[in-house]
Amino acid sequence: MGKTDNQPEANYAEILKAAQEQALKATQEQAQALFGNIPGFQMPGLEDLQAQIQAQMQACVPGLDQIQAAQTAMGAPGGMPAGMTLSEEEMKLNMKLANDYAQALGGYQQADLEAEEWEIERAGNGQLNPAQLRLLAFGAPLFVYNSEQVDSYGSEYDTDTIKDQMSDWWGIKDHATTWQTVRWLLEEGHHAEADEALRILHEKGLEAVTSGTPGEKMQDVVLICNLMLQQEYCSAAEIPSTVIAWDLVRIVNVARWTHLCGYISVDEMWQIMEIARKEAMQHFSSWEEYGRSFVLGRGVWHGEPEDCETAQEIITTLLRSAQSPWTQIPWNE
Repeated sequence: MGKTDNQPEANYAEILKAAQEQALKATQEQAQALFGNIPGFQMPGLEDLQAQIQAQMQACVPGLDQIQAAQTAMGAPGGMPAGMTLSEEEMKLNMKLANDYAQALGGYQQADLEAEEWEIERAGNGQLNPAQLRLLAFGAPLFVYNSEQVDSYGSEYDTDTIKDQMSDWWGIKDHATTWQTVRWLLEEGHHAEADEALRILHEKGLEAVTSGTPGEKMQDVVLICNLMLQQEYCSAAEIPSTVIAWDLVRIVNVARWTHLCGYISVDEMWQIMEIARKEAMQHFSSWEEYGRSFVLGRGVWHGEPEDCETAQEIITTLLRSAQSPWTQIPWNE
C-alpha cells in the first residue's frame, strides 16, 4: 500500500535511530546465537547502547542538534524533506557503531565489514610439556574464538563468571555434573542427531535428500553441506560423516573451565582431554578432517550459515598459521 497524505514523513532523527537499532538488534541476535555455551558472554542493555550511540553521533556529526532542529522545522509535522535519505557517512557510522558493539560482546570478529584474520594467542612460558600441549590442541578452535592462549589451560574470564556460565548454560555445578556433561557430549551431544542425518545423506546422496521431505535436523545438515560445497570449503567426497569434532572441542574446554571452577582436579582435567583425543583419533586422520567436522558441526548446531562461516575462518587460521598448534604438532605424533 502506498503512502497516504495522513502518513507524515518520518523524522530524520527517528530514521537515524531506527537504522542504528536495526543494526544493533541484528548484531545482538547473531552474537547471542554464536556465544551460546561459552563463558564470559554478557549482553549489554540496548538503552545504554543507545545513549552511547547518541554521544558518539554528537562527536562524529558536527552540529547534530542544529541539523535535527532545522530538519524538524522544514516539514509539517516535523517531517524530513521528500527525497532526503541517510548520507553515506551516516550509514558508515551506523555500521561502525554496530561493529563496536559486537566487539564489546567479546570479540565477535565476523561483524566487521571486511573479515579480519583470527589471531592465535600464546603464553610462551614453556610451563606445559608436549603431551599436554597436544591435548589442548584438540580444543583450539574455541581458544582462538575466545582470544585465549592455546598453550595454557587458564582463562581470560574470572572464576565467578565461569561458574555462572557453567551453571546457567551447561547445568554444571560440581564434580558429578561435570562428568555427566562430559559423558553426554561424548555419547550424544549435538552430534548424534546430525550424524544420523549425515548417514542418510551419504547413503541417498545430497540431491535425493534435498528433494524429499526431511526433518528439521536434516534440513540443517543439507543447508550447511550445500553452503560448504558452494563456498568450496570441501568437495562432495570430503563432506564429514560425523560432526563429533564440535562436541570434542567443547569437551576439552569444559574440562579446563570446570578445573578452574575447582570442580575437578588437574589430573582429571587431563584425563578428560585424553578421552577427547582418543575419540578424535578414532574418527579422523588429520587436523584438516577434524577441523572440517567442527565447521559442519558448528553450522548444524543452530542451522546458521554464519556459524559455519565463522568456524571456517578459525579452522583456516589454525591450519595455516605458524603460531598454530595444528601446524606445530603432527596429527599422528
